[in-house]
Amino acid sequence: MSHEAGDVHQKPPLAARLVDEEMDLLRWIGSRMSRVLRGQYDELPFIDRTDELGIVANMVARVARELRRSRERDEARREELVLRGRELEARVKELEEARAEQERLLAAVQELSAPVLEVYRGVLLVPIAGALDATMLAQAEERVLARVAAAGARTVILDITGALAIDPVVAEGLVRIARALSLLGARVVLCGVSAAAARTAVQQGLDFAPAIVRADLGSALEAAIGAELRRTRRT
Repeated sequence: MSHEAGDVHQKPPLAARLVDEEMDLLRWIGSRMSRVLRGQYDELPFIDRTDELGIVANMVARVARELRRSRERDEARREELVLRGRELEARVKELEEARAEQERLLAAVQELSAPVLEVYRGVLLVPIAGALDATMLAQAEERVLARVAAAGARTVILDITGALAIDPVVAEGLVRIARALSLLGARVVLCGVSAAAARTAVQQGLDFAPAIVRADLGSALEAAIGAELRRTRRT
């Protein structure tokens, strides 16, 4: 008997208790939630209802709105990061180009400080000018040794007339260049040695041998070219 009473008081299905308008709203809520789950955050209208369906519908609308705003903020932030990344890449490229240009200019200045010039067949002139240091002398040594080895030069004139100062480091570097050239079989003629440079060499106990020392460039050229002419006559 109690079982029959329970069947009598059993509630009908939800769909049977909803009017058409409520069913439409329920289906609308379901479709909106499906779109939200797929990441489609549409702008949803406010539902002017205070019952459960109205509350749920407006809650779905709020969730979609907040998710859409969050996505817009994320996209704006992403675009900002991309823009900053491009700006940073451009800045890095500018700095790399500036550094490369600086290195080219430095190399040009260093080469101008000690260029290697062929003034006569078999005779190279290396005018060393400006402020010198160990690094510049080492680079000059590398260039002149490579040139002597490639061209088979027999005489190298080191002209230090234009050097601003000859300190112990520079004097030792000049001696090293002269000895390295002699090992390649080249005669070294050193000219333009000032009184201060001579004192520095003496104080440091430096010996410019095997270099031939001449007072000025004119006498150095005369000695170098004269030696080449005499060698040519003998051959």
